[in-house]
Amino acid sequence: MSRLYILILPKGVGWCILAALGVVILLALYHNYPLGLHALSLLHQEIVYDVMLDAGHGGIDPGAIGAGELYEKDYVLDIVLQMAAILESRGLKVGLTRDSDRDVSHLVSEGTRHRRDLLGRFKLMNQAQVGMSVHANAAKDSSEAGAIVFFMKDSYLGERYAQLVLEELAKVQVLNERAPIPRSTLLLLKARPPVVLVEVGFMSNPADLAKLGDPQFRSALAQRLSQAILHFWEWRHAEKSELGPQPLQQP
Repeated sequence: MSRLYILILPKGVGWCILAALGVVILLALYHNYPLGLHALSLLHQEIVYDVMLDAGHGGIDPGAIGAGELYEKDYVLDIVLQMAAILESRGLKVGLTRDSDRDVSHLVSEGTRHRRDLLGRFKLMNQAQVGMSVHANAAKDSSEAGAIVFFMKDSYLGERYAQLVLEELAKVQVLNERAPIPRSTLLLLKARPPVVLVEVGFMSNPADLAKLGDPQFRSALAQRLSQAILHFWEWRHAEKSELGPQPLQQP
């Protein structure tokens, strides 16, 4: 006849075991979700915006630097501000991680300035239904050129979103990669809403740098990236409404 054994532990020991198990779980998650990021992901954050736009870098961080001391942070901010105006004119509520030459490291108290800046952007990205981070690239090989779109690996929504972005970018910019690239290491892609990170060109490539220095080209990029967001917004909300945003005019 089998016997039933019951292990009775003092209350304090039981809590210690639970705490130890919690630490083990957090360490297991650490590879994909660093502890600071994991802690932020557990916080309740109200959805405030339809779209969150992130202009990369800012403040003391110039991002990629092109010949003649031209800074990525300035070009991508101009593109994002134009995008915000376009999307707001189409009825979407738009949030910006930055609207001037600054970073957002003040939103997080722990870590290096760079780490706090990234976590601050991640925190803001979780306040929207859709996100996009806009950057310009750089490479040792000056022949590298064109746009690249990254999305969260194994995310169906992210891949669909990234494909729409790439299709719109191809109308105004050459593509460095013909398909969106999945990544699991880019922090902003780990946010709860679908997020893509867009590299609009290479600051280290003379042709791309000349394009980015042209206000008309930056406006064309803003139009196409905005249209991609509108396409994704319409596709994602198709079951809720038969009327979606109308296409923007071609630049």
